[in-house]
Amino acid sequence: MKNKIMALLPHDYAPFFRALHISVALLILSQIINSNLTEREALSGYGLESLVTWFHIVSGFVLVLLGLTLLVWMLTQRGFRWYFAWVALDFKGIKGDLMQLARFKLPEATKGGIAATIQGLGVVSLLAVAVSGGMWFIFNSLPGLPADTAGSYIHWHKFLTTFIEIYFYAHGAMGILHMLLAGKNNV
Repeated sequence: MKNKIMALLPHDYAPFFRALHISVALLILSQIINSNLTEREALSGYGLESLVTWFHIVSGFVLVLLGLTLLVWMLTQRGFRWYFAWVALDFKGIKGDLMQLARFKLPEATKGGIAATIQGLGVVSLLAVAVSGGMWFIFNSLPGLPADTAGSYIHWHKFLTTFIEIYFYAHGAMGILHMLLAGKNNV
């Protein structure tokens, strides 16, 4: 069973990327789950709430490092234009993918295509959420820094978290759908 699932997972040619991708996904899932149990006041306390809050903070900083690693790996492997062609107003990849989807065919990953664009936006979103949370922690923890700035960072962190959660669920659902369709076509 494990081998069948692993065969359906993408990026078998890049075990480092696959492991990094799975690690990031599991950490994001844990962040989503434990975020409901975190409290700012628990930073100086003891008990389960404090433990969960500190785990959320530490794993958030780990996500900053993993997100940067992921972004650097992506850019060194395929370049900026692969994931962010839309920045240069190049929509050929997205248009081609939409045409394939209109014919009920799954498009392959291509430069500037839907999959590449979504992956690029997902990593940038991950970094925005993790960095805003990290900045809140720094401004909230270090004496002498303006408290209203910490409030702004936590506001942005919570606001941006909405988008990373939508991305997480949609990306996961599309990945599962892709694996099911690819598995069906390989039978």
